[in-house]
Amino acid sequence: MSEINNQAKLLQATWLAPNNIKAYVTTCKDDFNLALHVNDNEAKVLINRAKLKESLPNTPLWLNQTHSIDVVDWTNIKYDVVNADASISTKSKDVCIVMTADCLPILLSNKTGDFVAAIHAGWRGLDNGIISETIKKLSGYNPNEMVAFIGPAICQKCFEVGKEVLDSFSSKNPSDRQFFMESENHNKYLCNLRKIAEQRLFEAGLKIENISNKNICTKCNTSWFFSYRSSCSTGRFATLIWKE
Repeated sequence: MSEINNQAKLLQATWLAPNNIKAYVTTCKDDFNLALHVNDNEAKVLINRAKLKESLPNTPLWLNQTHSIDVVDWTNIKYDVVNADASISTKSKDVCIVMTADCLPILLSNKTGDFVAAIHAGWRGLDNGIISETIKKLSGYNPNEMVAFIGPAICQKCFEVGKEVLDSFSSKNPSDRQFFMESENHNKYLCNLRKIAEQRLFEAGLKIENISNKNICTKCNTSWFFSYRSSCSTGRFATLIWKE
């Protein structure tokens, strides 16, 4: 990723999407928090959102993220903030966006740039099927032709979880045990969310070679990204996508 807009702190996603698909990640530079739910000064957040909008073709389609598996299709509905953790659209200039601070931001399109999708995937969302639910919403498109971008998120060595997380994943998908390593702390495990997401995309029909899985850790790079595991009092950066 490379910085292309200093005012809005935009980084351009590097992946296999066609030229009509635009995808970016914001940073935490100059405290560029975009979330209204983290006890930040509301006026400051709205100023940051206004700065971001200057670089976009439209107002982003903000979600009230709740770690659910709810997916909203903006194509045929009037814009409003809704409770959901993923959004899709086939319309030009609809900016789908998710906010994260350690969870996985995942973007989807296809090789002909017919649609865009943005997914917020924490461990609960991954475990319960947010990726497959999003791809189901895109039922008119062949997953073999889809491309995916997995953006900055917490790495395995930084994401320690309890045994209940391992048990929850492995009870649904026994093969998921390969994505957990025992921690030095008793009854704790290090979870590789990034590889789980890659596996879910592959299981949904995407080709591995079409998945761009950037190994950029939010907790290891707090000068660039907000990280909840680094500080629970933190902002959120955004990962966003639209078609021209």
